[in-house]
Amino acid sequence: MTDSLPSDGPPLIDFDQLHAATDGDAEVMRELVALYFQQADEIMAGLRAAVQKRDVAEVNHLAHKLAGSSLACGMSAAAPPLRVLEHNAREGRVDGAEEPLALAARQIELMRAQIETVLVNYKK
Repeated sequence: MTDSLPSDGPPLIDFDQLHAATDGDAEVMRELVALYFQQADEIMAGLRAAVQKRDVAEVNHLAHKLAGSSLACGMSAAAPPLRVLEHNAREGRVDGAEEPLALAARQIELMRAQIETVLVNYKK
């Protein structure tokens, strides 16, 4: 599947992982991607609220959850800023959370745009 990947810049999506998670089945891949972005949107909304409330336990929980699901289905670009949020929350800190939160949101939108262009013509 790597021959259909955009080649400019660092990879946003681990297509090998996405392919492995779906056994390369185009329909399953589309379903997984749709589910991922639906849940990512919900979790990001929860993260924003938790950061505003300075709820470190909830920031830790949601950042961990979204980072794990991101890596599991190949949406790897979102994981590093989410891991920063998780790490800082585990240490009891939410100061400065806006920057990694904004970066995670940007990465999710970039991945959404990239995967849509790839999946339009993807067939197994």
